Amino acid sequence: MAMIINIWPLNEVGMLFKSERQKNIEGVDTIIGPTVSVEGNFKGDGNIIVEGEVKGNLKTKGYLKATESSNIIANITAGSAEIAGQLIGNAKIKENLDIKESALIQGDIETGMITVAYGAVINGNLKMKGGAVEKASEVIGEAGEEKK
Repeated sequence: MAMIINIWPLNEVGMLFKSERQKNIEGVDTIIGPTVSVEGNFKGDGNIIVEGEVKGNLKTKGYLKATESSNIIANITAGSAEIAGQLIGNAKIKENLDIKESALIQGDIETGMITVAYGAVINGNLKMKGGAVEKASEVIGEAGEEKK
């Protein structure tokens, strides 16, 4: 009779017993919790999760995740972002912006790529920039060309 034994490194065994929230915050430098309110200019280089309220400006070179409970009344700048809560202000996202179905955004968006889930509400202008626009125009150009 064969016996199968699974052996995991200690850090992976610990992952088996972590809550979903703990798994989501690994690699995150700053968490603004659901009971926290921050006013002023907030600047960082790493990944940020916002579950509470931010008023002012929020800037990071890393990843910004605004959960459903977040209330951001600020202009935000990030390398990439996921918005599931409320944002009143402009968003300038260098790479990818993922807007979830629970999001409410009132402000202009500038990003390289965007995904908007059904049910999300956006009131503002959208400006796509960078490689995504160039690639899209190439595809449209190729599709629109007449074959000879």
